[in-house]
Amino acid sequence: MSNTLSELFHNYPNPAYGPPEGATIYLWNPVTLSFDTNSTFTHGSWTFDFTLPPGVGAMLVTPEPFSNSFYGYVINSDGTLPIPDGPAISPFPPVFTGPNGLYLLADKAPQIDTGTNIFLSILGRIPFVGEQVITFSSTNTYLGNGTWDSIPTLKYGQAAFLNIMSEPSPLLSIICTNGNIIVSWPLTARDWILETNSDPLSLSWQNYLGPITNNCVTNTLSTGSLFYRLTYP
Repeated sequence: MSNTLSELFHNYPNPAYGPPEGATIYLWNPVTLSFDTNSTFTHGSWTFDFTLPPGVGAMLVTPEPFSNSFYGYVINSDGTLPIPDGPAISPFPPVFTGPNGLYLLADKAPQIDTGTNIFLSILGRIPFVGEQVITFSSTNTYLGNGTWDSIPTLKYGQAAFLNIMSEPSPLLSIICTNGNIIVSWPLTARDWILETNSDPLSLSWQNYLGPITNNCVTNTLSTGSLFYRLTYP
């Protein structure tokens, strides 16, 4: 559940363990690419007691170290409550459908995420090539096929900037062998649709109706022309 700042940062049960005077928290705006919302703890309360939903990151700047205790329920990465004696693996959230941009996010569940699990636990999908996990100490770029230029790790409750991009257009491969035309494209292109057209200038592209196995189509070589393309719904 979402909590206000006064609920997240409090001095119960020991008044000595509250935020220090002058502590300031900042929210990231992915549209303006800046920390444009902030609140300061002064005279025992926050100047703007805004709500911080699970999984939304923030930057906290304090004049001195302090301890804070958190009370409430442990939730899964999708925001649901764990099922007693249920699976140990936290269910993934729905696939992120927002616009491209730079977001400050974290896993809703208190767990350590490494590599592609960061995107699975936060965005509900594996990263696209070129997407990044950015912290104040490193920038990690996904290279594809499960590899990174350097593998990122997020600790319990740690937020990071996720550079979210559109899925790159897959390459369509066409080869002729043993009297057959073989058309294929990467297995990672899960939602792309194969279309055909005898005349690409006619704009009468239609979905390919033949069998497709592992993103691969095999047709007998024949006279005439047939064009193929991939489209995204």
